[in-house]
Amino acid sequence: MLTKRPHYRPIPEGAEIITRNGVKFARWANKRGKTLTRPLNDKGDRIVCDSRHWYVRLKHPATGEWLQWEAYSDKTASQALEVELLAKLERGMVGLTDPHEEHRKKPLATHLDDFETYLANKNNSPEHVELTLQRCRSVLLDGIKAKAIGDITTGRVEACLAELRRRGLLRDEDSDRKPKPLSISSSNHYFRAVRGFCRWLVSDRRVAENPLAGLSAMKLTAQDEKRRRRALTGRELEQLIAAARDSGVVFRGLTGANRAMLYLVAANSGLRVGELASLTPESFALDATPPTIRCLAAYTKNGQEAVLPLRTDLSAMLAPWLAAKPSGQPVWPGTWAQKASARMLRADLALAEIPYEDGSGRYADFHSLRHTFISNLARAGVHPKVAQTLARHSKIDMTMNVYTHTVIGDLAAAVESLPAIPGERQNAEAMADTGTDGPAEDGEKRRTRRRIFSGRPCGSGADSGEAWRDRPRASGDGASERKPLRLADKARACPLVASPVLNEADGVRTRNHRIDSPVL
Repeated sequence: MLTKRPHYRPIPEGAEIITRNGVKFARWANKRGKTLTRPLNDKGDRIVCDSRHWYVRLKHPATGEWLQWEAYSDKTASQALEVELLAKLERGMVGLTDPHEEHRKKPLATHLDDFETYLANKNNSPEHVELTLQRCRSVLLDGIKAKAIGDITTGRVEACLAELRRRGLLRDEDSDRKPKPLSISSSNHYFRAVRGFCRWLVSDRRVAENPLAGLSAMKLTAQDEKRRRRALTGRELEQLIAAARDSGVVFRGLTGANRAMLYLVAANSGLRVGELASLTPESFALDATPPTIRCLAAYTKNGQEAVLPLRTDLSAMLAPWLAAKPSGQPVWPGTWAQKASARMLRADLALAEIPYEDGSGRYADFHSLRHTFISNLARAGVHPKVAQTLARHSKIDMTMNVYTHTVIGDLAAAVESLPAIPGERQNAEAMADTGTDGPAEDGEKRRTRRRIFSGRPCGSGADSGEAWRDRPRASGDGASERKPLRLADKARACPLVASPVLNEADGVRTRNHRIDSPVL
């Protein structure tokens, strides 16, 4: 049914109170001179007015509960809405109603607030929640001006990200600073935040399908990388730790000794800045077999708890150092992890006389210690799958192509470890067998072979003029077969071969007439 919601107002001045059929009314003339009549309430001190909009009131077929929707000021349009709502209630009896209709009508800002609560309930760090929501609001609310879920489309979000890459993001409208265009890497961070929000809409059954299902992050090339990092060598890491340990500078609450231990753990565990800053003495299980270090899921990048093994020698160094740390408090306190870790490491690199940027334009910031850890795993011959697990990467391509660095010495050692060249080895073996090449003594064998082929008399049992080919064959198993010639035995038995004077005179080789007049 269509109804109007009543509301009450004071009785106008000069109104006349009249009674009709036992009901009291107030009658007065408005500013235009029109006479108005309205009923009074039960107390008789206020007039009863109807709302401008109609309301649809229907009884639920299953529960019998009265439901009410605000309609329009036009009665005909309100009647059409009543018919539509009644049909939806009847279809709902057989499960044909749209479960997402209510969420589609909600303001998008309300969904973002619910998403923020969802992230906080998953034990994410406050910094991660704040950064994710800031990126979502920058794209959805400020960028594409979305009011509801239906305003989120692939084309609009993609155009917004492209605009941010061209012109940048103006964080403060009152600021005089010119907005800086986003890099492709930063643009991908904004896209992943919005994509995570849309995936949550699907998982929470607020939409049927992901509005950004057809959009993916942009691929990075070597030119697009904002910062190319390098791994520290073993010598550089040793110098860095020694320089930090001997430094008397306290950087945002970290002494030199604490920084040295921080670099050691980072380069031998691969933990990130936020993960290291969250560690407490209870995070280390040095008495376990093997010793381990545990990082809570709220501080890891993939949102999963990380339990990593520690080297035995590093565990022995950590034991006395952790004994002086207060329980339940960060072992590396201070604000060094708040976008200052790179500046801290750069200062210690300067003390160790290690260049912050090498000749190839690669930097050695704090995240380079994670690169050092993964590169050392590859250099030690660790299986790629094991290295991927220790690095906690979802794809092995990230482990092998981004975090694994090789130097020219590693490449040269790998090449030298290859087997001998097959062609060269076979040629060397053939030359040794035939005596056609090789050391100086092989020339003696060549001359001996020529004289044997010429049929000259030798002291080997063959008559003069009888070639070795015509010698009788030795009989083995009833079938005659030629006995192979052993060149070494012939050389020892032939007096012509045994006398070097006949072959060489004063170091000059004699002329071989057989070469000039070969026997046909």
